[in-house]
Amino acid sequence: MRRRIPVALVGGLVLFAALGGLVGRAGAAGVTTHTWMAMQAVPRVTDPDLQALLQANTLQLQSGAHFPDSGYAPGLTYGEEAHWPRFSYAYARQIRRDPSCGDLRAARGPCAARIALLFGAVAHGIGDEVWDWLFEPNAADRGEDDEVAGLDAVGIEGKMDTIAIGDHRRSTSPTDLPAWPATSRLVGVFASIGRTDVTRTQLSAGNAAIGVVRAVEPRMTAQYHDQVTARMPWMAAHMVTAPGGVRFAAKAIAANWDDLWDFLLRRQGPARVAVTFPSDGETGIPFRGWSGGSFGAGPHAGRARTRITAVLSTTLSYRADLDEPSSIVNELDPATMTLTDVVTGEPVAPLTGFPARVPYGADPGGHVIDFQPATDLSPCTDYRVDVTDALLDARGEPVTPASWTFRTRGCPDEPAQPDAQVRVGALGAWTGWDVVDAGGDGQQVDTATSAGSSTTFTLRVQNGGPETDSFLVQGQGSLPGLRVRYIDGGGDVTAAVVAGTYRTDPLAPGGRASIEARVTLADQGASGRRTVTAASVADPTRIDAVRFAARVGATEALPAEGPVSEAELQQVAGTLVCALG
Repeated sequence: MRRRIPVALVGGLVLFAALGGLVGRAGAAGVTTHTWMAMQAVPRVTDPDLQALLQANTLQLQSGAHFPDSGYAPGLTYGEEAHWPRFSYAYARQIRRDPSCGDLRAARGPCAARIALLFGAVAHGIGDEVWDWLFEPNAADRGEDDEVAGLDAVGIEGKMDTIAIGDHRRSTSPTDLPAWPATSRLVGVFASIGRTDVTRTQLSAGNAAIGVVRAVEPRMTAQYHDQVTARMPWMAAHMVTAPGGVRFAAKAIAANWDDLWDFLLRRQGPARVAVTFPSDGETGIPFRGWSGGSFGAGPHAGRARTRITAVLSTTLSYRADLDEPSSIVNELDPATMTLTDVVTGEPVAPLTGFPARVPYGADPGGHVIDFQPATDLSPCTDYRVDVTDALLDARGEPVTPASWTFRTRGCPDEPAQPDAQVRVGALGAWTGWDVVDAGGDGQQVDTATSAGSSTTFTLRVQNGGPETDSFLVQGQGSLPGLRVRYIDGGGDVTAAVVAGTYRTDPLAPGGRASIEARVTLADQGASGRRTVTAASVADPTRIDAVRFAARVGATEALPAEGPVSEAELQQVAGTLVCALG
């Protein structure tokens, strides 16, 4: 079975190891999270014909987002190859050259299902690249890379799938997604790049394996979700909003879909930078922790905040045929990506071996590049990152130059900052952690309940500023048919919260205070949404807000067919856990 060879970049020394060797196995996003990333990317594409095709073939798109991992099922050999541009561009060329496809823009055309499968597979590979490099290393930084008892086999991807299902209601129905279309042609794609071992029998078995995963994951969520949120609170709260998470991945996927669509239609233009970390204008980036050690992918790598990364809208060079020799390396020309002190104009020297293609070996293609400085940065300093036209894509064409800036922390005038957060009950994933919006945009949780029953939301304020501060909490009160009570410990503080006079104790930087909101809906069909704000006492203009909503309706209960057995988990793990390193 072919496996992608992982790389760990240690001060320029590139260390290669086979699976099971010295370099630890990396994770990747889970299959439910992959379909979520793909569906989030659909409204972001720019061509209305492409958007219409993907919307008309949603189930096949989801099937495609599962496709690469289906090849990791026991006895199957195509999983690793199906993740990467060597496969996806061979598939795109086959479709583009097929006269039976007719107008590729037709949403229900003869090849629309094949295009949707292709785009789903591309979404999966790009999702893994950014998730592995930018999101998963946070687990070690936050002390959340320990295993959850009983759930060791499925890796961090399986654990985060329980959050996608349990907190974000990402569906795994239907379990029987459409079969891969035109499997004989799909076998031909693999053969065209030197993978003659892949057969129609393998593809059929892989399709069935994904159905097993989709059936078991809801039961796995019912059994393990609360352990995951308790053991991995930061990861559970940030899987959507953090760099490398669902939203970040959706931006990268949509940009690559746009370019791949133009490739299919023979009008592809220059590659561009699709999304970056740090983002343009971002502040509060660490100035320490850059020098020494290694930078790798996966939940045990750490150092997630000290990376300078760009995701491109198309792939860099790759070995198109496995029967041909390869000379492709990860290290890039120093002129392709640079870092400069904005005020002094002085360039920052890169760590030996950077800039580089990450997170894995470059041979089958990839979209992510990274710059690591050789030394720590300066506090309260603006830096400019440049990706230049010295960087060439897989066609040998220059990438459109791009620049963006960020500022390191340590400025004397860093502002006060409340960070309001909310979750359902006591063990839901937090929403709004490290997200600040005075109107609560993007910081809402909701749930269904029965008439007359009480539902509890937990509200938390964290001091995100540099100094000790207190915070005034104000929440909307009851509505006709909807009763809201705010509880601090055992005491009812509704009057103070509604009046905006409820004040937390002084909180040190990073300190937290919590209260509950207990909501009761009186009648069938009743619903309501309430907003809670937190304002700094030191600077009342600094405000954050969250929202919680409840409705009377059928609760979306998870299945209760009994616990998932170890044998089932092992079966799922063979398909769910990407063997990317």
